[in-house]
Amino acid sequence: MISLRPATTKDRDWIYWVKKKTLGSYVVATWGAWYEKVQRNFFDETFQESVIQIIYYDEQPAGILRVERRDQEIFLSEIYILPPFQNRGIGSLLLEELKTEAQQQNLPLQLTVLQVNQAARRFYERHGLSCTGEIKHHYVMTYHGEKNR
Repeated sequence: MISLRPATTKDRDWIYWVKKKTLGSYVVATWGAWYEKVQRNFFDETFQESVIQIIYYDEQPAGILRVERRDQEIFLSEIYILPPFQNRGIGSLLLEELKTEAQQQNLPLQLTVLQVNQAARRFYERHGLSCTGEIKHHYVMTYHGEKNR
C-alpha cells in the first residue's frame, strides 16, 4: 500500500540522503562529480517542506515527492523512489494521480528530467508526457491531458 505524509524539518537530512542516493549517479554523469558542498547548498536554498511529501510503501519510507501547484501548471519538481522500492508501481500510481489532478484543473503537468536519465524520460513518455523543450542538461516534459493529446 502506498501512502504519503507531509515532510517536516526533521526529515531534511533524510530527504537529502534520498536525493543523493537516487539522483547521484545522474549528477555525476552530467557534471562529472557529486560536489557535496554545491549540492548541499542548493538543497538548503531550495528546501521547502510545504511542497514535499514522504512516500511510504507498506508503511516503510520509500522516497519523496515534491509537487509545486502553480497558477498555470502543476509542476512535478521531484519524485525519488529508493532502489529497493523501485519497479513496484509507486511512481506510476503517483504520476497517474497527478495527471488526473492536472486534467481536473485543466492545467498542464510539467517536469524536467536530466538528459542523461533516459530511463526516466522513457517512463514519463510511457505515461503520456512529451518532450516540449530543453534547458541546460534537462528535458522539459509536459502532459496536457487526454483531450489535448
